[in-house]
Amino acid sequence: MSLLNTLSSMRTGGAGAEPMVDVAFALSGQHLPHDYAFPLEAALMKRLPWLADEPSAGVHPLRAPATAYGIVLSRRTRLVLRLPESRLDGAEALCGARLEVGDAALQVGGATVRPVEPFATLSAWNVASAADDEAAFLEDVAFQLEVLGVRAKLICGRPETMGEGGRRLSGFGLALHELSPSHSLLVQTHGLGPARRLGCGVFVHHKIIEGLGDEPD
Repeated sequence: MSLLNTLSSMRTGGAGAEPMVDVAFALSGQHLPHDYAFPLEAALMKRLPWLADEPSAGVHPLRAPATAYGIVLSRRTRLVLRLPESRLDGAEALCGARLEVGDAALQVGGATVRPVEPFATLSAWNVASAADDEAAFLEDVAFQLEVLGVRAKLICGRPETMGEGGRRLSGFGLALHELSPSHSLLVQTHGLGPARRLGCGVFVHHKIIEGLGDEPD
């Protein structure tokens, strides 16, 4: 059964804009460099070039422990892409692929898919922004939410920087709470800030809004 057929069997109905889904791929590999986001994006674009035509598509940060030698992968580590539902069949091209990520290699296995659900509290580990301080960042976020027509309360997290040399992105962690169901889906569909394929501005359910250092569900 294809990913699209699997998802269709899970749905109970609904209408409106095309829904987003999270597609989780099994991974085999030992480690990745700390700044893996840029080479991972390049590897994914080679396999799924249509990602360039999907500005809302995103790559979730990998959930794996960091050591002095890099990011250590385990059997539970998954590569999770957030995609429009119409791209599910195309995403299956990753199954069985070998991805060269810097000096490391990843073997991609099978995939599972789950719909994006409306949670009242969401968080993103990093929302990329040119803002230099927390006040300017929150002003930038408030403007983006106004454009989306979303109302939420904000909690700014710690500053984050990724990349090196001429390829650097800075931003802040962010939690949004007291979201209505429709506004929650808008945020998860569109994200906030640039660089979604680098893992920035991809929002997930967050149970604890005090302390963004806790890992989200």
